[in-house]
Amino acid sequence: MSKLNRGFNQTALNGSIGAVTYVTRKGITVARQKVPAKSSARRTLRSQTQRMKWMNNIRIWQSLNTVGWHPSFMNKSGLQSDFNMFIKANAALSGVYLTKQEVDANGGVVAGVQLTQGTLPPIGGTLGDGGKFVTTIRMGGITIGASTTVKTFSTAIVDNNPFINNGDQLTFVALHQLEDSNEIPRIQADVREITLDVNDELTLLSDILPANMLTVEEGVLVTSGSTNGGAAVVHSSLTNNVYTVSSERLEVNNNLLRLYQSDEALQKSILSYGGLSAVQFLVPNVEDLVSAPIEP
Repeated sequence: MSKLNRGFNQTALNGSIGAVTYVTRKGITVARQKVPAKSSARRTLRSQTQRMKWMNNIRIWQSLNTVGWHPSFMNKSGLQSDFNMFIKANAALSGVYLTKQEVDANGGVVAGVQLTQGTLPPIGGTLGDGGKFVTTIRMGGITIGASTTVKTFSTAIVDNNPFINNGDQLTFVALHQLEDSNEIPRIQADVREITLDVNDELTLLSDILPANMLTVEEGVLVTSGSTNGGAAVVHSSLTNNVYTVSSERLEVNNNLLRLYQSDEALQKSILSYGGLSAVQFLVPNVEDLVSAPIEP
Protein backbone atom coordinates (compact mmCIF):
# COMPACT_ATOMS: atom_id res chain seq x y z
CA MET A 1 0.00 0.00 0.00
CA SER A 2 1.40 3.43 -0.94
CA LYS A 3 1.94 6.00 1.78
CA LEU A 4 2.57 9.72 1.31
CA ASN A 5 3.22 12.18 4.13
CA ARG A 6 3.24 16.02 3.99
CA GLY A 7 5.56 18.02 6.21
CA PHE A 8 4.55 20.87 8.54
CA ASN A 9 4.62 23.38 5.70
CA GLN A 10 2.14 21.16 3.78
CA THR A 11 4.34 21.38 0.65
CA ALA A 12 7.19 18.95 1.39
CA LEU A 13 6.57 15.35 0.36
CA ASN A 14 8.00 12.31 2.15
CA GLY A 15 7.13 8.67 1.49
CA SER A 16 6.48 6.28 -1.37
CA ILE A 17 4.06 5.88 -4.23
CA GLY A 18 4.57 2.68 -6.17
CA ALA A 19 8.22 2.35 -7.18
CA VAL A 20 8.99 6.03 -6.45
CA THR A 21 10.25 7.39 -3.11
CA TYR A 22 9.95 11.11 -2.29
CA VAL A 23 12.58 12.68 -0.01
CA THR A 24 12.69 16.35 1.03
CA ARG A 25 16.06 17.92 1.79
CA LYS A 26 16.38 21.65 2.62
CA GLY A 27 12.95 22.38 1.23
CA ILE A 28 13.58 20.57 -2.04
CA THR A 29 11.63 17.40 -2.84
CA VAL A 30 13.55 14.76 -4.77
CA ALA A 31 11.95 11.69 -6.38
CA ARG A 32 14.04 8.52 -6.36
CA GLN A 33 13.44 5.21 -8.10
CA LYS A 34 13.41 2.22 -5.75
CA VAL A 35 16.07 -0.44 -6.34
CA PRO A 36 14.41 -3.89 -6.36
CA ALA A 37 15.62 -6.28 -3.70
CA LYS A 38 17.57 -9.26 -4.89
CA SER A 39 15.36 -12.27 -5.48
CA SER A 40 15.50 -14.82 -2.66
CA ALA A 41 14.86 -17.53 -5.23
CA ARG A 42 18.29 -17.10 -6.83
CA ARG A 43 19.41 -20.48 -8.12
CA THR A 44 22.89 -20.85 -6.63
CA LEU A 45 24.91 -24.05 -6.69
CA ARG A 46 24.64 -24.26 -2.91
CA SER A 47 20.86 -23.93 -2.82
CA GLN A 48 20.31 -26.42 -5.63
CA THR A 49 22.72 -28.93 -4.11
CA GLN A 50 20.85 -28.72 -0.80
CA ARG A 51 17.47 -29.24 -2.47
CA MET A 52 18.76 -32.22 -4.43
CA LYS A 53 19.54 -34.03 -1.19
CA TRP A 54 15.89 -33.90 -0.16
CA MET A 55 14.62 -36.09 -2.95
CA ASN A 56 16.59 -39.21 -2.10
CA ASN A 57 15.71 -38.85 1.58
CA ILE A 58 12.05 -38.63 0.57
CA ARG A 59 12.44 -41.88 -1.36
CA ILE A 60 13.92 -43.59 1.71
CA TRP A 61 10.99 -42.36 3.82
CA GLN A 62 8.48 -43.53 1.23
CA SER A 63 10.07 -46.98 0.95
CA LEU A 64 9.64 -47.45 4.71
CA ASN A 65 6.07 -46.17 4.49
CA THR A 66 5.21 -48.89 1.99
CA VAL A 67 5.75 -51.51 4.70
CA GLY A 68 3.81 -49.60 7.34
CA TRP A 69 6.67 -48.06 9.32
CA HIS A 70 8.25 -44.63 9.46
CA PRO A 71 11.15 -43.00 11.33
CA SER A 72 10.39 -41.42 14.69
CA PHE A 73 11.79 -38.22 16.22
CA MET A 74 10.99 -37.48 19.87
CA ASN A 75 12.40 -33.92 20.00
CA LYS A 76 10.03 -32.35 17.50
CA SER A 77 7.71 -29.47 18.36
CA GLY A 78 3.95 -29.74 18.23
CA LEU A 79 3.90 -28.12 14.78
CA GLN A 80 6.44 -30.52 13.25
CA SER A 81 5.87 -33.99 11.88
CA ASP A 82 8.25 -36.95 11.92
CA PHE A 83 8.50 -36.52 8.15
CA ASN A 84 9.69 -32.90 8.39
CA MET A 85 12.17 -33.83 11.12
CA PHE A 86 13.51 -36.72 9.05
CA ILE A 87 14.12 -34.48 6.02
CA LYS A 88 15.76 -31.75 8.09
CA ALA A 89 17.90 -34.13 10.14
CA ASN A 90 19.29 -35.75 7.00
CA ALA A 91 19.69 -32.70 4.76
CA ALA A 92 23.40 -32.49 5.58
CA LEU A 93 24.04 -36.19 6.24
CA SER A 94 22.91 -37.90 3.07
CA GLY A 95 24.48 -36.30 -0.02
CA VAL A 96 22.91 -38.38 -2.78
CA TYR A 97 22.29 -36.75 -6.16
CA LEU A 98 19.56 -38.20 -8.37
CA THR A 99 18.77 -36.97 -11.86
CA LYS A 100 15.35 -35.61 -12.68
CA GLN A 101 14.63 -38.75 -14.69
CA GLU A 102 15.47 -40.95 -11.70
CA VAL A 103 13.34 -38.81 -9.38
CA ASP A 104 10.40 -38.90 -11.79
CA ALA A 105 10.74 -42.70 -11.93
CA ASN A 106 10.65 -42.92 -8.09
CA GLY A 107 14.29 -44.00 -7.99
CA GLY A 108 16.29 -43.97 -4.77
CA VAL A 109 19.62 -44.95 -3.23
CA VAL A 110 20.10 -46.51 0.22
CA ALA A 111 22.20 -44.09 2.29
CA GLY A 112 23.22 -43.65 5.91
CA VAL A 113 20.29 -41.61 7.18
CA GLN A 114 19.25 -40.86 10.74
CA LEU A 115 16.21 -43.09 11.31
CA THR A 116 15.22 -42.14 14.84
CA GLN A 117 16.06 -39.70 17.62
CA GLY A 118 15.05 -40.32 21.20
CA THR A 119 16.14 -40.73 24.79
CA LEU A 120 16.80 -44.49 24.94
CA PRO A 121 20.42 -45.66 24.56
CA PRO A 122 21.27 -46.51 20.94
CA ILE A 123 21.52 -50.13 19.85
CA GLY A 124 23.97 -49.44 17.04
CA GLY A 125 25.81 -52.16 15.18
CA THR A 126 27.91 -52.96 12.12
CA LEU A 127 26.86 -54.20 8.69
CA GLY A 128 29.34 -56.59 7.11
CA ASP A 129 29.95 -57.69 3.52
CA GLY A 130 27.87 -60.83 3.97
CA GLY A 131 24.79 -58.84 4.97
CA LYS A 132 25.00 -59.68 8.67
CA PHE A 133 24.09 -56.83 10.99
CA VAL A 134 25.93 -57.37 14.27
CA THR A 135 24.12 -55.52 17.07
CA THR A 136 25.28 -54.64 20.58
CA ILE A 137 22.42 -56.57 22.22
CA ARG A 138 23.90 -59.14 24.57
CA MET A 139 22.22 -62.57 24.60
CA GLY A 140 24.09 -64.48 27.30
CA GLY A 141 24.72 -68.11 26.46
CA ILE A 142 21.60 -68.94 24.43
CA THR A 143 21.42 -70.03 20.82
CA ILE A 144 18.47 -69.39 18.51
CA GLY A 145 16.90 -72.32 16.72
CA ALA A 146 13.61 -73.80 15.55
CA SER A 147 12.44 -74.46 19.12
CA THR A 148 13.30 -71.03 20.56
CA THR A 149 10.26 -69.46 22.18
CA VAL A 150 9.40 -65.80 22.62
CA LYS A 151 9.95 -66.31 26.36
CA THR A 152 13.47 -67.68 25.90
CA PHE A 153 14.41 -64.91 23.46
CA SER A 154 12.87 -62.13 25.58
CA THR A 155 14.36 -63.37 28.84
CA ALA A 156 17.85 -63.49 27.36
CA ILE A 157 17.58 -59.88 26.19
CA VAL A 158 15.99 -58.48 29.36
CA ASP A 159 18.42 -60.30 31.67
CA ASN A 160 21.54 -59.23 29.78
CA ASN A 161 20.66 -55.65 28.78
CA PRO A 162 19.66 -53.41 31.72
CA PHE A 163 18.23 -50.69 29.46
CA ILE A 164 15.76 -53.07 27.74
CA ASN A 165 12.66 -54.13 29.69
CA ASN A 166 9.86 -56.63 29.32
CA GLY A 167 7.15 -55.23 27.05
CA ASP A 168 9.62 -53.17 25.00
CA GLN A 169 9.73 -53.51 21.25
CA LEU A 170 12.60 -54.22 18.86
CA THR A 171 12.25 -53.14 15.22
CA PHE A 172 14.56 -54.70 12.65
CA VAL A 173 14.99 -52.43 9.61
CA ALA A 174 16.59 -53.55 6.36
CA LEU A 175 16.77 -51.53 3.14
CA HIS A 176 17.87 -53.38 0.02
CA GLN A 177 19.41 -51.64 -2.97
CA LEU A 178 18.02 -52.81 -6.29
CA GLU A 179 18.33 -51.66 -9.90
CA ASP A 180 15.66 -52.18 -12.55
CA SER A 181 16.09 -53.02 -16.24
CA ASN A 182 16.38 -49.31 -17.08
CA GLU A 183 19.21 -48.88 -14.55
CA ILE A 184 16.97 -46.86 -12.23
CA PRO A 185 18.08 -47.43 -8.60
CA ARG A 186 15.32 -48.82 -6.37
CA ILE A 187 14.91 -49.18 -2.62
CA GLN A 188 13.09 -52.17 -1.14
CA ALA A 189 12.29 -52.05 2.57
CA ASP A 190 11.83 -54.93 5.00
CA VAL A 191 10.77 -54.07 8.56
CA ARG A 192 10.00 -56.63 11.29
CA GLU A 193 8.94 -56.04 14.88
CA ILE A 194 8.71 -58.07 18.04
CA THR A 195 7.38 -57.15 21.48
CA LEU A 196 9.37 -58.78 24.26
CA ASP A 197 7.31 -61.02 26.55
CA VAL A 198 9.12 -63.06 29.19
CA ASN A 199 5.90 -64.95 29.99
CA ASP A 200 5.06 -66.17 26.47
CA GLU A 201 6.34 -69.74 26.49
CA LEU A 202 3.90 -71.01 23.83
CA THR A 203 4.74 -68.80 20.83
CA LEU A 204 7.79 -69.73 18.81
CA LEU A 205 10.12 -66.95 17.75
CA SER A 206 9.85 -68.23 14.17
CA ASP A 207 6.07 -67.62 14.30
CA ILE A 208 6.79 -63.87 14.53
CA LEU A 209 10.06 -63.42 12.68
CA PRO A 210 11.32 -65.28 9.61
CA ALA A 211 13.30 -68.41 10.36
CA ASN A 212 17.08 -67.87 10.28
CA MET A 213 16.64 -64.09 10.42
CA LEU A 214 18.24 -63.93 13.88
CA THR A 215 21.29 -65.71 15.25
CA VAL A 216 23.63 -65.32 18.21
CA GLU A 217 27.32 -64.92 17.49
CA GLU A 218 29.94 -64.37 20.18
CA GLY A 219 27.19 -63.63 22.67
CA VAL A 220 25.43 -60.82 20.73
CA LEU A 221 22.33 -60.71 18.55
CA VAL A 222 22.90 -60.77 14.78
CA THR A 223 20.21 -60.09 12.16
CA SER A 224 20.29 -60.88 8.45
CA GLY A 225 20.41 -57.19 7.48
CA SER A 226 21.14 -56.59 3.79
CA THR A 227 23.84 -57.86 1.44
CA ASN A 228 23.66 -54.58 -0.50
CA GLY A 229 21.88 -51.80 1.33
CA GLY A 230 21.43 -50.81 4.96
CA ALA A 231 20.27 -52.06 8.34
CA ALA A 232 19.41 -50.90 11.85
CA VAL A 233 17.67 -52.13 15.00
CA VAL A 234 15.41 -49.69 16.84
CA HIS A 235 14.48 -50.07 20.51
CA SER A 236 11.19 -48.48 21.61
CA SER A 237 9.30 -48.43 24.87
CA LEU A 238 5.86 -47.35 26.10
CA THR A 239 5.80 -46.65 29.84
CA ASN A 240 2.93 -44.84 31.56
CA ASN A 241 1.63 -43.77 28.13
CA VAL A 242 4.99 -42.14 27.35
CA TYR A 243 6.62 -43.35 24.13
CA THR A 244 10.40 -43.32 23.89
CA VAL A 245 12.78 -44.56 21.22
CA SER A 246 16.51 -45.09 20.73
CA SER A 247 18.54 -42.87 18.41
CA GLU A 248 19.58 -44.98 15.43
CA ARG A 249 21.31 -44.33 12.13
CA LEU A 250 21.09 -46.68 9.19
CA GLU A 251 24.37 -48.57 8.74
CA VAL A 252 25.11 -48.94 5.04
CA ASN A 253 27.09 -51.25 2.79
CA ASN A 254 25.91 -50.20 -0.67
CA ASN A 255 28.05 -50.48 -3.79
CA LEU A 256 25.93 -47.86 -5.62
CA LEU A 257 26.24 -45.18 -2.97
CA ARG A 258 29.66 -43.83 -3.95
CA LEU A 259 28.56 -43.36 -7.56
CA TYR A 260 25.64 -41.14 -6.48
CA GLN A 261 27.70 -39.06 -4.04
CA SER A 262 30.41 -38.01 -6.49
CA ASP A 263 30.99 -34.59 -8.07
CA GLU A 264 30.08 -36.17 -11.40
CA ALA A 265 26.72 -37.24 -10.00
CA LEU A 266 26.10 -33.69 -8.75
CA GLN A 267 26.85 -32.15 -12.13
CA LYS A 268 24.74 -34.75 -13.93
CA SER A 269 21.83 -34.02 -11.62
CA ILE A 270 22.10 -30.25 -12.11
CA LEU A 271 22.18 -30.62 -15.88
CA SER A 272 19.14 -32.92 -15.82
CA TYR A 273 17.14 -30.05 -14.28
CA GLY A 274 18.33 -27.58 -16.90
CA GLY A 275 21.36 -26.19 -15.10
CA LEU A 276 21.68 -23.43 -12.51
CA SER A 277 19.40 -21.10 -14.49
CA ALA A 278 16.49 -23.56 -14.56
CA VAL A 279 13.16 -21.91 -13.81
CA GLN A 280 11.69 -24.95 -12.09
CA PHE A 281 13.74 -26.98 -9.65
CA LEU A 282 12.47 -29.53 -7.14
CA VAL A 283 10.38 -28.42 -4.16
CA PRO A 284 11.22 -24.98 -2.69
CA ASN A 285 10.23 -25.57 0.92
CA VAL A 286 10.56 -28.58 3.24
CA GLU A 287 7.39 -27.63 5.07
CA ASP A 288 5.43 -27.97 1.81
CA LEU A 289 6.54 -31.54 1.21
CA VAL A 290 3.85 -34.18 1.33
CA SER A 291 4.65 -37.74 2.30
CA ALA A 292 3.16 -39.85 -0.50
CA PRO A 293 3.41 -43.56 -1.25
CA ILE A 294 5.64 -44.74 -4.06
CA GLU A 295 3.83 -45.68 -7.21
CA PRO A 296 4.26 -49.40 -8.05
